[in-house]
Amino acid sequence: MDRRGVTLLELMIVVAIIGILAAVAIPAYDGYVTRSRRSNAFTALETVRAAQEMYRAEYGFYAGALGSLAGCSATMAGDNYTISLNRSSFTQYTATAQPQNKQTGDFWFRVNQDGTQEYSSDGTSWTQGRWEDLR
Repeated sequence: MDRRGVTLLELMIVVAIIGILAAVAIPAYDGYVTRSRRSNAFTALETVRAAQEMYRAEYGFYAGALGSLAGCSATMAGDNYTISLNRSSFTQYTATAQPQNKQTGDFWFRVNQDGTQEYSSDGTSWTQGRWEDLR
């Protein structure tokens, strides 16, 4: 008897293997995508920091609003982070990246005039540390 084709059992084994691979690969892929979106926030915050230094060199103090800085806006990190600027004095500021949309629930990031990098899981309790450690 010449059997050509695939039995139901063989087909079920292949489907099970594909299911197991997908169960491992999809969450790992989502993690990579989440981490790659963070780099947009990092880049935006470093851009704000550089623009603040240029502003300070010209005017003698830091800007109090993102609109005063060349190339900076609340949406400069894309759809997944909102960038904000808080100037507590003419010599101190904090730029913050707040997660939104697909990044909701991810870390918040901020940098100050000294270049100190911090992150938070909720935007209220901050930990000082390099952002790259979260990649």
